[in-house]
Amino acid sequence: MKTLGDKPIIGLSAKQNFVRAIILLVLASTLITGCRTREIVEEEYEPSASHDEYRRTLVAMELDQTAMGQAWINQAVQALETPHTITLPFSEVAHFDPARPEAVGFRFEALRGQRIEILLEIEEGEQGRKFADVFRVENGEPDSLPQVASYSESLNRLEFEPRRDAEYILRLQPELLRGGRYTVTIRTVPVMSFPVEGHGIEHIWSFFGDPRDGGRRVHEGVDIFAPRGTPVLSSVYGTVRNVGTRDLGGLVVSITDEERNLVLYYAHLDEQLTQRGARVSPGDVIGTVGNTGNAIRTPPHLHFGVYEPGWRAVDPWNFLYEFETAAPAVSGNTEKLGGPARVVLPNTPIVKAVTDETQTLLESDTPVIVLGISASSYRVLLPDGRTGYLAANSLEPTDRLPEGIPLVYSN
Repeated sequence: MKTLGDKPIIGLSAKQNFVRAIILLVLASTLITGCRTREIVEEEYEPSASHDEYRRTLVAMELDQTAMGQAWINQAVQALETPHTITLPFSEVAHFDPARPEAVGFRFEALRGQRIEILLEIEEGEQGRKFADVFRVENGEPDSLPQVASYSESLNRLEFEPRRDAEYILRLQPELLRGGRYTVTIRTVPVMSFPVEGHGIEHIWSFFGDPRDGGRRVHEGVDIFAPRGTPVLSSVYGTVRNVGTRDLGGLVVSITDEERNLVLYYAHLDEQLTQRGARVSPGDVIGTVGNTGNAIRTPPHLHFGVYEPGWRAVDPWNFLYEFETAAPAVSGNTEKLGGPARVVLPNTPIVKAVTDETQTLLESDTPVIVLGISASSYRVLLPDGRTGYLAANSLEPTDRLPEGIPLVYSN
């Protein structure tokens, strides 16, 4: 008798009952609740309990006693325990097989000062929900995973800002008996706009932490060099905190960024073109570049600083730097998605991370199923249930499903 895991495949009438139970599960699991998070998250992306509600409803209806239901629960756990490590920006075209409970986890580093944008594009005509949740990895290990953000179905995206440099895991999983093709894209963008009109990161010529006064103090910001009179701009939505004069900074303006609980400090201005208490938006002119204060003997420039409460200086670099936002183009054959293939090159390495040095070598003719394609790599399922990435040129499609590929597998 054919089996699914260690249980017999259910018969037709039982299968009909199973499908009816799934329909009831869909109707019963619509409750969505939120929880507090340290990350900066718009209301649309507040952490959602929809995945947990779905799982609890599945258990309440005893669907967890079936092989399919238990596999769905196990996949959700394994996606967090053994995610694929990626570097940003990242994009993958992938396929969830409705007949095989699946979940996938992607682990990545995120930096304070950058907003993480995750776009989930579902192929037109696909039915059922796709759960997408982000968890923060505490202490470098996935043993404590606070949920920080969830996918908004109305916007087809997910966004959050880290409060500190940390690693995160994105888990994707469809409902039972649902699936289809989708594309996930993850990128970073700076949370602040550049504070000098017509200039960019390449005009920063003095950096945070550089020595000052013969090493007696350090530079608590970045210096952006530009011609005298160049407009200086607000980098955030906020309130002008102070317009004044200081011994070192000369003519200065400071702006409170209420959303992030930060103060932005603009110094050495030639003119101050705002007033205390004014509400400002990114791009609003608040002054012009000069060299007042202790910069009188240097070329005109803006000193730009970022401070936490208690005037603790923060490096502005990641708040302004535009990292590469376009993920490498997918160069694999998307027609292979969800289908069987075989390894054609001997000693082909398979890795959990695209850049991982820890590799397992596969023999030629090893059968696989193609789960996803990112850049020039295929994410595949092996006969022993493991998943990982292979170079695109190491595979060729086959006409039939290879024997030994499990219906229920581990990450």
